[in-house]
Amino acid sequence: MYLYEISYGRLRELYRSETAALSKPRREAFLFRKLVEQYPLHIHRGDLLAGWYGFESEDARERIYGDVTVEIPSMLPDPIPDAKNPRKWLSSCGFKAGSYDRGHYEHDYEAILSRGLSGYLKDVGRELQKDGNSDGKREYLLGMKDSLEAAAVFSSRFADLAEQMAKAECDHVQRERLCRMASACRKLPMSPAENFYEAVQSAYLVWSLSCISYGAWVSVSFGSFDQYMYPYYEKSRQEGMTDEEAIEILLQLFRMLDTYNGIDCVISVGSVDADGRDLTNTLSYLLVEAEKRSQLRAPLFVARINHNTPQKLFRELISSELFAIGQPSFYSEENCYKAMMGRKICESDARRYGISTCMYLAVPGSEASNGWGCIVNTHLPLELALNHGKPLLGELPIAFQTPPRSDYESVEEILAQYRSYMREMFDIAMEWQQTNTVRHAKEFPNPFVSLLTEDCIGRGRDRWDGGAVYQNLVVELFAFANTADAMTAIETLVFEKNAYSIAQLVEAAKVNYVGYETLHRELSKCDKYGMDRTRADENARLVLGLLSDVCEESRRENCRYLPSLHTLWEDVPWGRKRGAFLDGRLEGEPVNKNAGPTPLVRGAGPIDVALSAGKIDQIRMSGGQALDVHIGIRNLDSERNRDKIAAYIQTYFQLGGLQIQVNGLTADTLQKAYESPELYPDLMVRIGGHSRYFKDFSDVMKREFINRFRIEEGSFSL
Repeated sequence: MYLYEISYGRLRELYRSETAALSKPRREAFLFRKLVEQYPLHIHRGDLLAGWYGFESEDARERIYGDVTVEIPSMLPDPIPDAKNPRKWLSSCGFKAGSYDRGHYEHDYEAILSRGLSGYLKDVGRELQKDGNSDGKREYLLGMKDSLEAAAVFSSRFADLAEQMAKAECDHVQRERLCRMASACRKLPMSPAENFYEAVQSAYLVWSLSCISYGAWVSVSFGSFDQYMYPYYEKSRQEGMTDEEAIEILLQLFRMLDTYNGIDCVISVGSVDADGRDLTNTLSYLLVEAEKRSQLRAPLFVARINHNTPQKLFRELISSELFAIGQPSFYSEENCYKAMMGRKICESDARRYGISTCMYLAVPGSEASNGWGCIVNTHLPLELALNHGKPLLGELPIAFQTPPRSDYESVEEILAQYRSYMREMFDIAMEWQQTNTVRHAKEFPNPFVSLLTEDCIGRGRDRWDGGAVYQNLVVELFAFANTADAMTAIETLVFEKNAYSIAQLVEAAKVNYVGYETLHRELSKCDKYGMDRTRADENARLVLGLLSDVCEESRRENCRYLPSLHTLWEDVPWGRKRGAFLDGRLEGEPVNKNAGPTPLVRGAGPIDVALSAGKIDQIRMSGGQALDVHIGIRNLDSERNRDKIAAYIQTYFQLGGLQIQVNGLTADTLQKAYESPELYPDLMVRIGGHSRYFKDFSDVMKREFINRFRIEEGSFSL
């Protein structure tokens, strides 16, 4: 693993005097250039593409940067005073606004490859020549120009290195590879790509430069790779490139992405045209084959499924080689398009959407997207609604405007109060988040990524400071199933059976149901989301509809708040910090994962779970959500079984689902890896957005995976 990350804080300290008189955009461009000038570059014997960079040891890092330890803070000082800080109180209760996001974006590679970065340089030059530019706009444009010049330095250094190595190489095959690499890097990414090799090389250099410019290799995606790369592939095929040669190029790309944290980097296959015709092509199948051979965490492999997806492609995707590493993730083409249209953006942008990062839908090259903009504890407003405006545990340091009440006569009245508290808490969190984001964008702008984002050049502004066409913030709705199940339990036990009062439920949850064991058993018997029970599923739909309303009402100018059910792996550690819930969940237990039900419903089976998830309005949640399905490898041993799994996926999409992700390992395999990790160093599991090595998880997480797989693995019977 290369130690590729270097703190911009160190660079700011080292070059303080040189940058003191520069504007902030030009200061950041200056530091960006220093970084790409000084990064150690590597080309290994046999490489097809240039792209290895970074420090292979701490000593190498220290020789360049010395012992300077000044770090840039993760966020600027909090604009809200510490005393009775409502944001900090909400955070302690699991309702957290994220900070400035340096990842979660996808460039418009179709434009980049066809124009080259020189095309963007011309755009910057034309904008600089216009009369009436403000000083701020002019300085930002100059920062963009400086950043593009830095990009050229980076690729030229690879060209120099490849040429030096070629001169010393005796093997003519290796020498030809190095000469080809040098020629490509001398040209790219500044000039347009002309063939498949150049297109892949150029795209990877731009990806690397984007990550380096932020010092963050998190969720930066390639998107619809088989679509915009296909013309280059076809041209190279006509010029004599074999499919095996194309796969070798892809395999090196995958290896580099895996090394540089590209596990969040999406490469997708499959799409449709404006008339709904399937666009699967030969390159789609080659990407599947490369993914099977690589057996790596990266890239995050996505299959975009439509009504006319070829059965042949489905059978290639549903394979033991892919499912064993938690790949691919399946998306509904039709439903994703509807979700994009639900954002009320222009149809042409909705049509060209891409899958960006773990679950998020984006318009390539047009968005500034905060993938973890806010984590919402969906249970907290229910606690306030039923406990006289107070959380079940802890004190309330702030005063809400919503007057407390306890005289409820229906679930509908509770939901109205719930909505009022949610509205207030969301406003507090979003005000802080928006303020923090703008302050970061002004203090630490990124001219390079911004110039590749639509409208930023014309506006001369950072993508996070009003430059991008769209600014989106994803709102992660944690514990929605627990909250919906609590509503169902209240409706059943309080309003229908009159067996308990709301006060009794509240008091029982406060003490973790100690002394209320009978009540706890009654709660476990109530209908729950994930069991295909009408009442429970309707409550889940109502809760998520209400939360979606709050997000949609909060839109500010071009900034949208996009609800999501994405929990990644945080359903376990997040749950460990929470007290008992009103659905019967005990203190410290996990909450529901992604679009799935709570752990109490894990044995319900994939069909019931899919039927329940299909009843919630996922189209409104374009922030993304996946239904996790455990499919043992034994289910893939025949073509008939693979066709059944394909039919299951298609049926879920027909019900309105957006995404399904799979795990194909058995609990016994995980147990062996838990007991003898040295024997399973490369074992991977799907965690909620991408695949990770099992060995890297905490002991608690490993046991949770084993327990969950043990319960679920016998339930997939079609």
